[in-house]
Amino acid sequence: MKTRVAVLGGVLAVAALTIAPAQGWQVSPEEHAKHHPAEQAEKATPAPQAKMAGMDMKAMMASNARLDALVTKMNAAQGQAKVDAMAELLTALVQQHESMHGNMGQMMSKMQEKHAGGAAK
Repeated sequence: MKTRVAVLGGVLAVAALTIAPAQGWQVSPEEHAKHHPAEQAEKATPAPQAKMAGMDMKAMMASNARLDALVTKMNAAQGQAKVDAMAELLTALVQQHESMHGNMGQMMSKMQEKHAGGAAK
């Protein structure tokens, strides 16, 4: 008997949660803007970082194309030329890796500055 009551209670709870209007739990964009006005201003004006991100994307695509060419060169080479091509590819990979980490470090510091500035308000 207790099992039936427990199952019935569970079914009723699930039914009540699925029937309740989800809109009642959501905040309208206007209400959200009241609590986060700076966020709305940032969305309205495009940030210079967006332009920088586009340039970084172009550089990344160029770097990837260079790596693809070096891989093709390495696969076609034989003997000492293959060893030299592998060294060239490895050097390019390390350079790309270091550049990527430098860019990520800059982005992280900008995000921390932005977050610290927002927390200070």
